[in-house]
Amino acid sequence: MTKQTTDETIPAPSGHGRATDRVPRRWRIAWLLAVSALVVMALAAAPAIWSSGRFYRFQDVPVWAFPVCLIGLAALVVLGPRMGWRRTRDWLVPAAVLVLAVVPLVPLTMLWAAFDSDDRKTVAVEVSADGGHEAVTHYVDAMIDTLCAVRLRERGGLFSRQTDVWIAPEGQRCPQRVSFAGNNTISIIDARGREITAHFDAERMQVTQLVRPPS
Repeated sequence: MTKQTTDETIPAPSGHGRATDRVPRRWRIAWLLAVSALVVMALAAAPAIWSSGRFYRFQDVPVWAFPVCLIGLAALVVLGPRMGWRRTRDWLVPAAVLVLAVVPLVPLTMLWAAFDSDDRKTVAVEVSADGGHEAVTHYVDAMIDTLCAVRLRERGGLFSRQTDVWIAPEGQRCPQRVSFAGNNTISIIDARGREITAHFDAERMQVTQLVRPPS
């Protein structure tokens, strides 16, 4: 009898597998964690920036945070092949989507930062008798001039709201005095000594009536 032998063919490892094996696992984990962190930061920054006009504590989030997160994501996705994902569809499509999303945001962010800046210089703060609200007198940088305004704020947690109460006419200095005349009323003595009274709804956090002196 003739003994027959069977040659077993072992498939050679693919380039994708070799590339993945050459990348230390800790680097791939760090890459995935970085991508996840930037995604979470972008998803949190966008609504925070959008609603910072109402919830003033979100103003600590800079306007450029959202596009910077997207740029970082695009850079990490482009670096995907070095992490072992060499198939084009694994990184080219999401990279293209991120780049297309970032490109229009860059000029929009620059315009927002230039014309809608929320930089303010606080002049005075008056706290209500119950400690639940504060009236903030501050300067607002306008296109041509610097205006003085009064804003009402809640004194609470992260989602404390705010609303505009009164803005001085252009060229007029800040009011002489701002005080709470009751739980839902703010008294403003302007630079000319005239009294403006603002009544507000604490539940809806908005001014319901602004009584100005006759011109």
